[in-house]
Amino acid sequence: MKRVYTFNPRQKPGMDTPLIAQLKALGIVAVIALIADYLLLPAYNIHSLETVFLFAVYLGLYVFFSFSFSGRFLRTSQFALGGIGVLIAFTLIASFLGSEWLNAEKFRDQIAVNTLPFSEDFDLVTFGKIPLVDYETASQLGDKQLGKVQGLGSQYNINADYTLVTAMDKLYRVSPLEYQDLYKWFQNRSTGIPGYVRVNVNDLNDVKLIELTQGIRYAPSAFFQEDLMRHVRFAYRTEILSDFSFEIDESGHPYYVISVIEPQIGFFSGWDAVGVIVVDAVSGDMIKYGLDDVPAWIDRVQPTDLAWYQIDNWGYYVNGFFNTLFGRKDVIQTTDGFNFVVIDGQVHVYSGMTSVGADRSIVGFALINLRTKAATYYQVGGADEYSAMSSAQGQVQDLGYSATFPVLLNFEGEPTYFMSLKDNEGLIKQYAMVSVTDYSVVGVGNSVEAVKTVYRQRLVEAGILEAPEITTTTLEVTITRIASAIVGGQSTYYLTVAEDPRLFVVDVNLSPEIVLSQVGDSVKLTIKTDVPGITITVLGFDNLAYDY
Repeated sequence: MKRVYTFNPRQKPGMDTPLIAQLKALGIVAVIALIADYLLLPAYNIHSLETVFLFAVYLGLYVFFSFSFSGRFLRTSQFALGGIGVLIAFTLIASFLGSEWLNAEKFRDQIAVNTLPFSEDFDLVTFGKIPLVDYETASQLGDKQLGKVQGLGSQYNINADYTLVTAMDKLYRVSPLEYQDLYKWFQNRSTGIPGYVRVNVNDLNDVKLIELTQGIRYAPSAFFQEDLMRHVRFAYRTEILSDFSFEIDESGHPYYVISVIEPQIGFFSGWDAVGVIVVDAVSGDMIKYGLDDVPAWIDRVQPTDLAWYQIDNWGYYVNGFFNTLFGRKDVIQTTDGFNFVVIDGQVHVYSGMTSVGADRSIVGFALINLRTKAATYYQVGGADEYSAMSSAQGQVQDLGYSATFPVLLNFEGEPTYFMSLKDNEGLIKQYAMVSVTDYSVVGVGNSVEAVKTVYRQRLVEAGILEAPEITTTTLEVTITRIASAIVGGQSTYYLTVAEDPRLFVVDVNLSPEIVLSQVGDSVKLTIKTDVPGITITVLGFDNLAYDY
């Protein structure tokens, strides 16, 4: 029997029928979507712009493949193009409705800020809780730990984050080891990552590589199902995640704390943390907590960038959106840098606030609790952080030290910047204190106690503080021996005298005359009355042979 061929005039030769073309296009797009799901790990949430864009791409790929297979635009392709248009229109309209143009007041009120004047009662940041070791120094100290254990340096790197945490009543920067590459993961995945680096920010000598009994299996540097993001995403498909922080509990066990965020203004704007997902880095066990249920040992719930964005909006939109374009009345904003401090066992982010267009000055500073998002703005006028850093560096310019980003604290009622001074290797050599109200008043010392003594003297000399009511004694003595030592790049002199058996310690910052002094010189030493011990710190020095 002879076969009869039919011809569809609308179908091009070599092209598939509409049904076959649609099925093939759907199949290819489905395969691409599965691959994208595994690699990109999207949050299937209508508030995720990335996911909306991804679905628009899927529709566009369907149109492309169906046209390629059929040779013409099918009705389903027309619907797909319409869907792309709807997604684009929805995104544009929703973004505009949630924009700062229309919602400046909502953006300003997204964070509740308690405004207080800076006063003598401000004692939140104490000397005992100042992070002396900054991020860069912690990173350098931590990196050196990797070379102390044979074989680790060839298999692992140290994660660059160095999160500031509170644990065991101390302040640490902690960062886990991570696999160097896929091959190293295959080699070591059975035992996992062996540990993490812990740096005590108040003690340069307390730096350790903490080796775990059971290794870390779930980490950002792991692959496939042990990749941290993939492990979390496959358990929480709709959550929008932000700010993966490595933390330890009170026993030193490692966890990852991941903020869950949602928009609070419109569909795509005003992001805020609504909870956290806590992942046991060893076992992979996960628990999601609401804001009211977060365990006490967790330090970070609010992503730092979101908290800082909100405090910027609070200062920026004080009189609405158009005021930011024209009059800019009462508009303030954060300065360029920030630091972390610990108050009552909880981590806060800190930065100065400056008037828009102001030149190197602040009108106050803000503290934001990264656990609760409680924020306080303290009003105080003076130099900004970078002016203070430059002033401190000017005191040691011959040594080439650089200053860390400072912390603002209360020193006997005077708002004061405190910072560490580092050499070219990034190691802390000295400390500096700078007055906020007069940044020419600077104290530099080799220790925290030393810099406090020198700074107090500078404040008294500048008339900012009255001379402290300290009972002192002046000794007129003859030097029998003098020697100097370099401590942290600073000269310190040690004297023995004929009239007193004790050893006297003189900081070079007290007087330039100490440098000129020799055995046999008559000098006056001012010391505290009735100081116990045989090593005495000198408060005032005067060589009677000179008048400098």
